[in-house]
Amino acid sequence: MGYANLRELRSALTTASDLASSLQSAPTRRDADQLVDVLRQALTAAGSLHAETGPTGCALHPHGAVDPLYGDVEDPLPPGYGKCLLCNDRRRRADAHPAHARPHPRPHPHWRRRLSA
Repeated sequence: MGYANLRELRSALTTASDLASSLQSAPTRRDADQLVDVLRQALTAAGSLHAETGPTGCALHPHGAVDPLYGDVEDPLPPGYGKCLLCNDRRRRADAHPAHARPHPRPHPHWRRRLSA
């Protein structure tokens, strides 16, 4: 997602630069509005880059620890694992203990249903 936002920012800035270079000494209102719209798109794209600046790239733990196995060629992480050590640890624990079917609770031996006669 970070790469897509960066690509969008670069595209908007290139378009803004092209529009600004093509402006005449007396630009029309339409030209000025078009330039403002493209610059707003660039500003929005630049603002969205800040959301993923942490080393993990994780939405929950952006500044958490990076998994030491991330990028290890000899012992690669399973598919779907990211850089975040906290999220990967949660995944490892879930994989190690598969979900068991919860047994139905049994009624206490002293509890009896009273049937209305």
